[in-house]
Amino acid sequence: MPKSPVYFSLVLHFHQPVGNFDHVFANAYDLAYKPLLDHLWDYPDIRVGLHFSGCLLDWLLEHRPAVHEQVGRLVKRGQVEILAGGYYEPVLPMLRPEDAQGQVRMHIRAMEDLWSVTPTGLWLTERVWEPHLPSWLAPLGLRYSLVDDNHLHRAGVRCLVGTWLTEDCGHPLRLLVNLKPLRRLIPWQPLDAVWTMLGDLAELGRNQGIAPLACLGDDAERFGLWPRTHEHCWEQGYMRRFFDGLLERRDWIKTVTPAEYMERHADQGRVYLPTASYLEMMDWAMPTQEAATLGTYRRACETQDISRFLSGGFWRNFLVKYPEVNWLQKRGLDLSRALDGLAAERGEDAAVESGRKRVWASQCNCAYWHGVFGGVYLTHLRQANASNLLAAQEESGLWPSPHWSVRDVDVDGREEVHARFGPWQLFLSPANGAAAKELDYLPKRLNLATAFARHPEPYHQALREAAEKGEVITPDHPQWKEFFHIHSAEVRAKEPGLERLLDYDRFDHMPFADYLLPDETSLDDLTHGRFQPLASSWQTAMTWEIQGLKEGMEAAFTGRMAFTENSFDKPVGDPSRGLDVEKSFRLFTDRVEVDYRITACGGDVRNAIWATELALGLTSRCTGRSHGNGGGEEEKDLEQSWSFVALADVTFACPYSQGRFLVEVSPEATLRHVPLWAVTKSESGFERTPQGSAFYFCRPLRLTSGGEERFRLTLRFVE
Repeated sequence: MPKSPVYFSLVLHFHQPVGNFDHVFANAYDLAYKPLLDHLWDYPDIRVGLHFSGCLLDWLLEHRPAVHEQVGRLVKRGQVEILAGGYYEPVLPMLRPEDAQGQVRMHIRAMEDLWSVTPTGLWLTERVWEPHLPSWLAPLGLRYSLVDDNHLHRAGVRCLVGTWLTEDCGHPLRLLVNLKPLRRLIPWQPLDAVWTMLGDLAELGRNQGIAPLACLGDDAERFGLWPRTHEHCWEQGYMRRFFDGLLERRDWIKTVTPAEYMERHADQGRVYLPTASYLEMMDWAMPTQEAATLGTYRRACETQDISRFLSGGFWRNFLVKYPEVNWLQKRGLDLSRALDGLAAERGEDAAVESGRKRVWASQCNCAYWHGVFGGVYLTHLRQANASNLLAAQEESGLWPSPHWSVRDVDVDGREEVHARFGPWQLFLSPANGAAAKELDYLPKRLNLATAFARHPEPYHQALREAAEKGEVITPDHPQWKEFFHIHSAEVRAKEPGLERLLDYDRFDHMPFADYLLPDETSLDDLTHGRFQPLASSWQTAMTWEIQGLKEGMEAAFTGRMAFTENSFDKPVGDPSRGLDVEKSFRLFTDRVEVDYRITACGGDVRNAIWATELALGLTSRCTGRSHGNGGGEEEKDLEQSWSFVALADVTFACPYSQGRFLVEVSPEATLRHVPLWAVTKSESGFERTPQGSAFYFCRPLRLTSGGEERFRLTLRFVE
C-alpha cells in the first residue's frame, strides 16, 4: 500500500547583520551560501523558498556579484520562490508602522529590480509575532508569513501540519507553521529520523483528512557556516544524501514552495496568535532568574504533553533586560519622528530619504537581543547601529548647531538633556547625576558611550557546574573537533578558565557617572563589580541650566549626592549630610570640558575616594602620561586591569574610527582601568567578548564641612 503524501517546504534564510566584518560575510558565502545555491541548481526538482536580507545582498552584489545571476537562474526555471522581509532585517514589532512598512516596501522593490518577482510571502525576523502585523502587511500585498509551532501551541492548537488563517481589523494573513522538531533533526541527526517524522506527518494528515505540510524555515548558515557543518553537509555528503532521499521518496514526499502549497490547498481555519517567537527566544527574553526557573520546570516535564504550555516570555522584554538596547531602539524611534517633521516641512527629498535609510539600517535586529545567537554583546554591531543613527542626523540635516532640548528620549519617565554644539552631541540624565547616556563625535560618526554592562545569563550556571566537575570541553580536548550541534548538552569553551570571568555589574556603565567610594575600595573590587559606594550618581537628581557661551555652549547641573551607607557617623538617609555637586559641561568646536565642584555639607568627609567613570565602548589601546615621570608616556594593555598614578592625560586609539581620543585631567588623578569582559555563548561554545572599558578617574576626598574640591576633564579628538 503506497504511503500517504506529505508536502515538504524548505525555506532558507540568508542574512548577515549590518556592521559585521567582511571576513564573516566572505566565510558565510564560501562555506554555506554558494554551496547551497550550487546544490539547488543540481537538483531542479527540489523546490524551495529563499529569503535574502537587504544588508547581506548589499554586500554580496558588491563582493560576490555572481549571486545575482545564480539566484536569477533558479527563479527563472520556477524552482525558487523569493520571500520579502524588512530590508535591514529588523524585528518588525519594535518599529513604528511607517518604518516597518517602509523597510518591507524597500525589500519588495529590490526583489522586483533584481529578479523581476513580487513576493507574496514575508520572512518574519526571528519569527517575532504580534497580533497587529496583518494590518501592517495588508497594504503591501503580502498574503502569508512563517510562524513557529510555539505560536500555535500558545493559541491552543495541536494540529500543526497545514496552514492557518488569522486577521487583524479585517485584514487576513495565512500562516505556515515552522516545525521545531524538523529544525532539531536537519542537518544534525541521521536522515532515517527525518523520513520517519515525515512519514508520521503524512499519516497524521491522512487521519485528519488534510494535505499535511511539513515546513522547515531556518538560517542558511546551519548548512556550512556553523562549527563543523561545512564538512558534515558538503564534504561528507549530508546534503547530497538528503536531496537524493527526497527524490527517492517523491511518490509520497512532495517538495513545494510555500505559495504553491497555498494555491492548491485551503487553510485549516481561523486562529488568533498571542505575542510569540520560537520557544528558545521566549526563554531568552525572560529575566535571568525566571528563565532559569522555567528551564528547571521544562526539563522536569519535557517528555510530557504539558510541556507545550510552558511558553516563556515576550520579545520586547529584551528592552528591559538590557537598558543599553532600549536606548538604541528609542533613539531610532525619536529620529524617525524627527524625519517625519522634516518631510512635512520640505517634502520627502533626497536628504530625508537618505536619513530614513540610515535609521532603518540602525534597526538591524541582531544587536537588540541575545540568547545563543543575537549580537547584544558584539560591540561592532552595536556601534554600527549607533553610527547609522549619527549618519542619519548628518545626511538629513538633523544636526543643527548650537541646539538643545529636554525630552524623555528612552521613555523611562525621566527626561534627558540633549545638548549639541559643533561636532559634539550629549544626552545627559539629570535623574542620574548628569551621567551621559550618549556621547557623540560627528566627524567620526562615533558614539563613545557604547560600553555594555556585564549581565547574568541563564547559561552561566551550566558553565560553573561543568567547570566544577572538570567537564568543560576546550580546544585542547580530544572531543573538540567532533561534530556537534547547538542543542547538545555538552559544555564547550574556546579557552579554559572562563568561569573566573563571570562578573556582573550592579550599575550601568555610562560616561560621567560618579561614585563616592570607601578608601579601602581596591582595583579588584572595581574589576569584579563588588564595590559598595557611599554615594553615587544613581541616587542624585540634579537641576540644570543651559546657556550660550561666546564660542560654545554650557549645560550646568546642581544636586545633592546623599550618602547611602552608615558612614561618617551619620545614619542612612540623613538629608542634612552629603555632597553638593556642581557639574558643568562646556562644548566647544575642538573640545568638551567637564568641570566639577564638590562641597561637603553637614559635616566632614573622611577616608573616601571620589571616582568619575568614563565608560568607553571603542578602544584598542591607550597611552597615559604622568607629570610625575617627567612627562613620559606609558602604553597600557586594555585586556587587563591596572592603575596609573598621577595621570595628567590619556589617549585612546579608536579602531573603528581610525582616530585618537584624548582626555586631559586637571589636577592629576589616579586612573583605574577595568576591562569589561562578558562570557557569552554562541553556536561554537562559551567565549569571552569585550564590552569596552570602564575608566575610573580617582582622587582622595578629605573635606571639612563647607570645604570644596574642584577638578576638570577635557575631551578632544586629535589626529
